[in-house]
Amino acid sequence: MARAKGPDLADVAGGVARVMDDPRIVWFPVKHFSAACAHHVERVIESVRPAAVLVEGPSDGDALLDTLTHPGTEPPLAIFSAYVDQKNTYGLNGTLSAAEDVPARYRAWWPLTRCSPEYVALVTGRRVGAEIGFCDIPLNVRIPEGHARGRHTSEAVDDHHLATSQYFEALRARQRRRSFGEFWEANFEVGGFDLPTDVFVRRLLTFAWCARYARADRVDAPALAADGTLLREAHMRYHVDRALKAHTEGRVVVVTGAFHSVALPFTKGKKASARADRNLQTLLTPYSFRALAALYSLERLPAYADAVWTARGAGDAAPWEVAAQRLLVEVMRRARDAGEAVSTADAVAAWRAARDLATLRGNAAPTVFDLLDAVQSGYVKGDRRVASPTIERLARAVLVGTAHGRLGDGAGVLPIVADFEAQAKAHRLDPSGEVKAVRLDLHKQRKHREKSAFLHRCAWIDLPLFDALPDAGWRHEGAHYRGPDPVRGTDLHLITETWGVRFSDEVFDALVDRAADGATVAQAAAARLRSALAEARDDAAQATSLLLRCAQMMLDEQVGRALDTVEAALAADADFVRLVDALGHLVLLHTYADALPTQGDARVRATVEQVYAKAALVLPNVAHLDDLALPPVLDRLQALTRVALTFEAATLDRGLLVERLRTLVQVDGVRPAVEGAAYGVLYGFGAAREATIVAALRAYLGGTAEHARAAGGFLDGLFQSARGVFLRSPRLLAAVGEALAALDWEVFKVALPDLRRAFTRFIPTEIDHIAERARTLVGLAEPEDVDAPVPPALARVAGALDAEARAALEGWL
Repeated sequence: MARAKGPDLADVAGGVARVMDDPRIVWFPVKHFSAACAHHVERVIESVRPAAVLVEGPSDGDALLDTLTHPGTEPPLAIFSAYVDQKNTYGLNGTLSAAEDVPARYRAWWPLTRCSPEYVALVTGRRVGAEIGFCDIPLNVRIPEGHARGRHTSEAVDDHHLATSQYFEALRARQRRRSFGEFWEANFEVGGFDLPTDVFVRRLLTFAWCARYARADRVDAPALAADGTLLREAHMRYHVDRALKAHTEGRVVVVTGAFHSVALPFTKGKKASARADRNLQTLLTPYSFRALAALYSLERLPAYADAVWTARGAGDAAPWEVAAQRLLVEVMRRARDAGEAVSTADAVAAWRAARDLATLRGNAAPTVFDLLDAVQSGYVKGDRRVASPTIERLARAVLVGTAHGRLGDGAGVLPIVADFEAQAKAHRLDPSGEVKAVRLDLHKQRKHREKSAFLHRCAWIDLPLFDALPDAGWRHEGAHYRGPDPVRGTDLHLITETWGVRFSDEVFDALVDRAADGATVAQAAAARLRSALAEARDDAAQATSLLLRCAQMMLDEQVGRALDTVEAALAADADFVRLVDALGHLVLLHTYADALPTQGDARVRATVEQVYAKAALVLPNVAHLDDLALPPVLDRLQALTRVALTFEAATLDRGLLVERLRTLVQVDGVRPAVEGAAYGVLYGFGAAREATIVAALRAYLGGTAEHARAAGGFLDGLFQSARGVFLRSPRLLAAVGEALAALDWEVFKVALPDLRRAFTRFIPTEIDHIAERARTLVGLAEPEDVDAPVPPALARVAGALDAEARAALEGWL
């Protein structure tokens, strides 16, 4: 089918007339989600009664049309396409995914509401007996042009080209509109129902013509090829030509974004090359207003347009005004429920403000932007910085709405949604929408462990299935969970989990978003796990924490892959802290009762031995760490020692740890706290005597004042790693006491603050125990009766100390 000759781009009126005067094709321009466009496209189709109606949407979605137009189907809906590039067809695995062996996942949405022009065109076309169909390219054809160049993996239908044109920007500035949405509402939406259809269409085509062909915007033509626009339009025209050939009599209505409508009459049709690919799926699914608003970052407030559409259907003469009044009343009601002092008089004032703002701005009726401003004016009391955010949040919630779609009888559902529903039913989760406490005993019942795994999978893929438990005493980690957390290593003494579970429409919206990741919740969790593992190949602790999650979610098929990543990370990672954290995770995986499926696993056991050995080997690397890095190192040294002493399932080479600790204390310039901690561990293993430790301590105390201060760090490390040994060993206590007693007074004063800080490692009862032993060492016995006179020997010592303190402070007083 020959296309029309190219127009004179400068002749706006002539070009628009050529588009409108086509004898066979009605080129109907729309803005997506426009109620005014939907109103006029319904009029056109009912009037023309065309042979065919084609709308902008993926051409591989034609199989969905019977369900989409079924009488029992209720918007909002979304046509959802997902493509998983298993074979790296587009060469972007590793660029748009975590690694080359992790497939890039591409997604696209075509949301539809009751007042979407595309939805209205399809339903009306089916009603008048027209052939209906989609004419845009499928998702996998978009990828090389749109996704590869755009550096993203997800997209939704929008009006980007109109909203970014220089022509629009000039109009926006002249009219002083704040955004494209405000410009559109004022110029096309409010009052749009009252215009004759040909006038409305001519206005919209004129705007689109100028936005596309204005001289300043022509430089964007190469960009239209680069982002796939020209490819899409050639494909659309191909479908239009097919429809004309199939229907030699009758007209064809083509409903596309206005930006395309002014180009399609002059475009040569060419079918986009798209091979059948089992990794591509295009499905129809229920959607919600909340999901729609989130998809467009709250640029769409669908409840207002829906309320207008309802008022139009009821025959109201002023549907925008009726919708505005109803929504203002709803905002008032919610504000009252939230404790805000909003009265009926305030609602009346807000309505008057909305009308006055519309008049002031030259709008035929209050737009959604007038309404938001009127809410602020009428409902906010006192300091706007305090009250305004609450009122604005409530107003936006009302204007977004809570509607959720459904498919007609017999329609299928997304596989992941079906799996979730089946799993939820099998695990007896309450779908009522109330917050329910789900308690699970992980160690006694296999069914409870499986239920726990399902809930952990849902949490891992960020399903909004959870809410705060009613009992504030259960609040923990986001208020919806209490129980053992092997990944963080917290509350492992608990044997039960308690979850706060609440079903909502948002759960199913999120499942739609996860549909590209797998047909089941387990597959979606595994896909996310694989991406996370690919990013953890140099971090042993992160890799083992993901292995723990894998076991916690009972993704048994992924354990081998996770262990491969752990082994690779262990080979690459030489950080002592991360290695010891990884060791803790692996020990937990091997020994954590029967709550994890990896208990006693031979490969996990072998990996424990491997990471223990490497952690010991890199110990000398911590000799010169700065102050900020010291606390985690000293903590992990204790953890490594505990594993060496308590892990019985494998033969860990304690001799290797002793040998590396001896190397560590001999490193020139080793940090005092590290040296002290190392000596504490060696003492606990029987590899260092009291005399050796005291000699190391005296090396600090017998040097300069700076060295004396470092003695506190040495003792701090010693007490942290061998506190119990110090308390139990009279000889070590005596040796440390003798070293301190032999200090010169001036040196002692310098070292005292750091020495005191070292002794804060002990709790008060332990301090009392040390004091009792110290009294024994100096020959002082505390009287049994605390009210008895002070013994003469103690009085003499106290008096001497008091006199010495007064002399030292005399110059300060």
